[in-house]
Amino acid sequence: MGGFPRPILHGLCTYGHAVRAILHKACDGDVERFKEFRARFSGVVYPGDSLVTEGWKEKGGRYLIQSRTDRGVVLSHAYARVE
Repeated sequence: MGGFPRPILHGLCTYGHAVRAILHKACDGDVERFKEFRARFSGVVYPGDSLVTEGWKEKGGRYLIQSRTDRGVVLSHAYARVE
């Protein structure tokens, strides 16, 4: 009913998958190191889509992040701060 051809995955689920990837790779599983995450929802994820989260390390423990599906970027303008 929201104008999509089929049900979509809730944005917080997409957000959670990105955070999980950051915790696993950038924080080595240590939640205490994870300090901040911000992102812009920029695309639609459908149940069953594969999500790929990519990150680029900057200075000061900051990572530029994006998540994408086969159709394009779904989380953009994102960053994480890790100590």
